[in-house]
Amino acid sequence: MYHIGMFGVAALLAGSLAAQSPVAGVGNFSHIVASTDRAIEFYRDVIGLEMSGQPGAFSGNPAIMSLGNTPGAQSRATTFKVPGSALGVELIEYKDIDRKPVHPRFQDPGSATLILSVRDVDAIVARVKKSQGRIQTLSGVPAAMQGGGKTIFLQDPDGFFIELSQRAPAPETTAPATSNVIGGSFEIMVGDTDKTMRLYKEVLGFEPQAATAFDGNKLLMDTAGTPGAQFKRSVAQIPGTKVSMAFLEFKDIDRQPIKTHTQDPGQPILQLRVRDVDAVAQAWKAAGGETVSAKGEPVTIGANKIVLLRDPNGLMLEILPAPPQR
Repeated sequence: MYHIGMFGVAALLAGSLAAQSPVAGVGNFSHIVASTDRAIEFYRDVIGLEMSGQPGAFSGNPAIMSLGNTPGAQSRATTFKVPGSALGVELIEYKDIDRKPVHPRFQDPGSATLILSVRDVDAIVARVKKSQGRIQTLSGVPAAMQGGGKTIFLQDPDGFFIELSQRAPAPETTAPATSNVIGGSFEIMVGDTDKTMRLYKEVLGFEPQAATAFDGNKLLMDTAGTPGAQFKRSVAQIPGTKVSMAFLEFKDIDRQPIKTHTQDPGQPILQLRVRDVDAVAQAWKAAGGETVSAKGEPVTIGANKIVLLRDPNGLMLEILPAPPQR
């Protein structure tokens, strides 16, 4: 249960895609933020992630506007590496467009969590308490888990949730010995597990281990900051990667689906790399999925076609072409 965190339409894809998942990899977990500078301070100085480069300047690229359906907006982005994981973190800030910050609760469908495996959770928690982030776990301190591990839930300054998991013994990792963060994965809250799993399986080729029973373990719920609730957790490995993605459905607690626009601080976006962007976009639409991009079609940016989709829970999926095989 603690392996990746505490919560522990295929026929439409033509030809050779039918025998394999259309998804071939993962990119970044993108955070739409109110202030790039503030978010950088949190993820670099508090969490301890390494920036991949300096933040870009604001740009009004028409293709980017079409991708996110953000007419007239300028945006800029910066990325962070997650040591020991193929998943990255991207911060995106918009201006010159109306923005309404999202303030999700952990249990709300569309809320998303970045799960980070760490060597020393207490060191990060000490910095969080001096930052603009907040502790979600009711006790305010990491909860003791099976085998001697520790887990705590946080929120960054824009309301995104982060689970810090210190396992005992520490798992194998490709992260350097100097890095406190040694791995990463991702989870979203869903309104209807069956509906969500069907779409991810039939269109994206995920092979989820779908949960059927709810769990109301008090320690788990207090640690997540959802006392009295019950949850069920399904999990799937993102095809072409070792990155796990979990899907949590809650009950016995008030839930309000998140309704946003691309530019709203607090909106989560997950990048998936696929073999055929057009085929995925068509299959998603035929299965009743929502397309966010202008005109409901992929956008050409440079030499690539990209499309922004929205799943039934509000999570946006940025569909990118997979790198050519060597």
